[in-house]
Amino acid sequence: LLLCFAATHDMRAQAFTGISPTFRLNSCPKFEKNTIRRSNENTILSAMPPEEYEHAREIFTLIDTDNSGTICASELGDLLTKLAIDASPPEAQALFAFLDKDGSGEISFEDEFQPWYDSILESTLQNRDIVQQTLLSRRTVNNFDASLHVSDHVLNRAIECAIAAPNHKLTEPWRFIKLGKETVTKIATLNAQKIQDPEKARKKRERWEKIPGWCVVTSKLTPDAGDGESNILEMEDYAATCCAVQNFMLSMWVEGVGTKWTSGDITRTQEFADLCGIQMSDEQVVGCIWYGFASTTGGKNEAPQSNRKKTLKDVLTELP
Repeated sequence: LLLCFAATHDMRAQAFTGISPTFRLNSCPKFEKNTIRRSNENTILSAMPPEEYEHAREIFTLIDTDNSGTICASELGDLLTKLAIDASPPEAQALFAFLDKDGSGEISFEDEFQPWYDSILESTLQNRDIVQQTLLSRRTVNNFDASLHVSDHVLNRAIECAIAAPNHKLTEPWRFIKLGKETVTKIATLNAQKIQDPEKARKKRERWEKIPGWCVVTSKLTPDAGDGESNILEMEDYAATCCAVQNFMLSMWVEGVGTKWTSGDITRTQEFADLCGIQMSDEQVVGCIWYGFASTTGGKNEAPQSNRKKTLKDVLTELP
């Protein structure tokens, strides 16, 4: 049973099956409960979507190398080998016995493989919905509750997620600068000095000073080698850092913390760079992320409903 989880939900297995490794050992009870879905010995109660049923069939056929309509122990062993899973013969046999519910020496699709696949699919779809709902529900928070502090543990987890962003050539161009209250005050004052109306300048300074969390994100610049490649790499690094910022904000969001990604004129000044300890010859500011718990009063923190003008059909182009 334990090998079943290790074999089928390891990341290497995901590449082979297309199923995310969502189960872990502590999910054994749920797996056991959902594996058998029968009202009697011959009837399977499954709500597997048609496209997933076809995918399950495709995987089964791939394992069933002799096209017998069932999977034997040797074929399952070949699967483990393809997945580069180091399993001893007794372990491989234990896995086979777990799937071979009726002890016939063969694993059938309808009675044994499909219920097992369905149990994995259920968890996979649940996790899919959670991730996609997070992506679709995240919104910019414009007003924060200054009385609530965000733990550095939350910030650190967000940065850990950020630096897992896709990054061509693994240049890791990003840097994250957490600003303390003293630095925030200096930046708020610097920004206010550029506003001509004294009253507006005061209000803007006070508002900025009340924002609970500030994290400046930079991306490494690439020295010009005169071959054109440096510009490409710099663009790729900037794109990777933008992906990192998105990861950062999503991590904050699932912890109940709102964010706002700002990139105003002030962030591109030498004064701002000096206050943040940024060498503008070596790195560029991608933005400043404000973060904190959303204010429940007086803020424009409602989830956007129809502010996206383009639909899937507008942005998707399919070529033959």
